[in-house]
Amino acid sequence: MKAINLELDELVQFDTGTISLQGRRLVLHSSDAFGQFRQDLVKMLGPDNARRVFTRFGYFWGQADAAAMKRIFSWKNTEELLRAGPRLQTLEGVAESTVERLELDQAGRLVEMAVNWSDSLEAHEHRSVSGPSHSPACWKLTGYMSGYVSHCLNTNVYFLETGCQAAGAQSCRAEGRTREGWGERIDPVLPYFAAEDIVGTVARLNRELRRKTREAVRHRERIQTLNSRGSEYLAEGKSLALRRVLEMSERVARFDTSVLITGETGVGKEVLARHMHESSRRAKGPFVAVNCGALPETLLESELFGHKAGAFTGAIRDRAGLFEAAGGGTIFLDEIGDVSPAVQVKILRVLQEHEVLRVGETAPRKVDVRVIAATNRHLDEEIHDGRFREDLLYRLKVVEIEVPPLRERREDILPLARHITVRLSRKLDLPGLRLDPASIDVLLNYPWPGNVRELENAIERAAVVSPDGTVRPDTLPPEVRRHGVDAPAISVPATRTLAELELEYIRAVLESTGGNRSQAARILGISKSTLWRKLKP
Repeated sequence: MKAINLELDELVQFDTGTISLQGRRLVLHSSDAFGQFRQDLVKMLGPDNARRVFTRFGYFWGQADAAAMKRIFSWKNTEELLRAGPRLQTLEGVAESTVERLELDQAGRLVEMAVNWSDSLEAHEHRSVSGPSHSPACWKLTGYMSGYVSHCLNTNVYFLETGCQAAGAQSCRAEGRTREGWGERIDPVLPYFAAEDIVGTVARLNRELRRKTREAVRHRERIQTLNSRGSEYLAEGKSLALRRVLEMSERVARFDTSVLITGETGVGKEVLARHMHESSRRAKGPFVAVNCGALPETLLESELFGHKAGAFTGAIRDRAGLFEAAGGGTIFLDEIGDVSPAVQVKILRVLQEHEVLRVGETAPRKVDVRVIAATNRHLDEEIHDGRFREDLLYRLKVVEIEVPPLRERREDILPLARHITVRLSRKLDLPGLRLDPASIDVLLNYPWPGNVRELENAIERAAVVSPDGTVRPDTLPPEVRRHGVDAPAISVPATRTLAELELEYIRAVLESTGGNRSQAARILGISKSTLWRKLKP
């Protein structure tokens, strides 16, 4: 890395409420306010103590930036690392900082470093609130360079300002040397630095940032895993219920323990199974998914366990089954509750003996595969009715993970809807596709019996039929619209006129919205002006 290649937009991340430099939180502040703060400190503490505060502030700042540069980048040489300090000062807006001179001896020790600060913010702050100075006033800048270079070289280096705009110079200039390089000249200003109070703190913070960076990398990798396999819906979930499901799945993922995932159709059981596979030590192996309910018994047996040539009509060659194909990886048995008792016995053998018997063969074959199964049935009831083996259930659900339906984690509906809208805008080539605010209540109030799958289909339907690329209530499926807001119950006596019934219904809808006429008009399918007119006596 070279100092000139540092760019602000690559170093600093901006998010709502947070600005950070590779894990270290930053803050924007007003230079005018800081100038006033400087003047107040000088008045309250006196010039010497105020200088000490600002020098120590700058020293800590420089040390923290140096620690970040050493942590983030591999530098071409020590000189480039040292030049990165002035470059950061320029990027951070404190001055246009340039290196005038940089000399290291053969052992890499600093002989001298000189920097020039054009348009120093600190000099401007001082002049704007205190007027011209009789001595150099860039205390933060000299403290910064002292802390930065000292941390880079692991030895005490001190910068002294030899010219300052606050004192009438054309630009600000500072020179840096070691204590030995300065000789007795440095003694009067040493109390301003007090580096020994800072070095340990910077080292501790740097260790903490390294740890947080590693955690952030692991988190990004997990999200990338989710996204890379179509599991982005898990990443979008915000509810506590889904977070608990994810935490459990990630704890279990690193073991080869059999897992049974339960939940309604469309909640994302295969998505969760794939995520567990990608989070496991088997991630480089295959993930084989089979819908056990979609195949007849004879075909399912051959698909799962394979067959010998001639075992049945059409078996013209030996064929490995899906258990063998998943060797070294994971097999996902979806709708395991639909499997016949005969196939259940063979699956139980795989779980107990780790071997399969191909159709038509007598010698078993060893397999190395992890089994994750899923069902939307209540297998305890299936056992009671004699349709499912109890011993197989115990083998399958060493760990059972239940994925709650969407109606029980309503916090996930809106984030999922927004994510689906963004994804569909790319899939359908509709760059302007968006959710209309009026559709939000409809989406949130619908029970979603088909769960995430139904939500995706509903939004895709709305996107396709919308004339302007907006998902509005009238573009959603009729069943979603009908349940979007519960219709208020009213009695209908035979003696009432149609106009009276209409007015009563309008008032009931208005009451159900808490008096919100805009929302009531949307539910009724009329304009606000029409609603206003119908309510007039």
